[in-house]
Amino acid sequence: MDHSEEQRLRDLIRKELEAREEIRGREKQSEVKLTTINELERQRIINDEIEKFYQARGDFERYENEDGEVEWLTKEEIEERKRQVPVDIEELEEGQRSVRTSIIVIAVAAFVGFALLLYALRARHGNIQVVSNVEGATIILNGQPTEFRTDNVLKDLTPGIHVISVVKSGYGIVGDPARRIELEAGEEEVVVFQMTESNVRGR
Repeated sequence: MDHSEEQRLRDLIRKELEAREEIRGREKQSEVKLTTINELERQRIINDEIEKFYQARGDFERYENEDGEVEWLTKEEIEERKRQVPVDIEELEEGQRSVRTSIIVIAVAAFVGFALLLYALRARHGNIQVVSNVEGATIILNGQPTEFRTDNVLKDLTPGIHVISVVKSGYGIVGDPARRIELEAGEEEVVVFQMTESNVRGR
């Protein structure tokens, strides 16, 4: 077999294969169309039989629900459906979001209001910072020992005159042992005590 005969044979085989594939393609398209037609026909028959069945009973009516689906219901059932309020999921979710947002807004407003009230109450009071060169001395406020030790801050005191002193065993105060402080609302005063050991002062 020479080269030209071989080429003609190859061309012939290729054309035959292409023809077979073309036939197969048409058969597949036909099968798809037939399947679709058969399925539609099958559904039509089912719907037709359902309709005949309920119409024959006489006490059922065709009803299309909110989802667009067909149901066969009695008149009482249809009236009951009509009285029911349809639930819109999106509206329900939107309502829930609105409630959550309202709760957050109320909580934030309450927090801010409480913070402002606390600030206002504190603004009506003052602080006195008590400092000493000796740590751990008991702070005396208006003649009464407190639980605080130097150095510390007496907070939320009412405005007015306060007498501050400190005491610690073995130590005395250099200068005036009691300091008179005039405290104003919202202000912080600082009082400093210089203390020395009592035996040093007594020499």
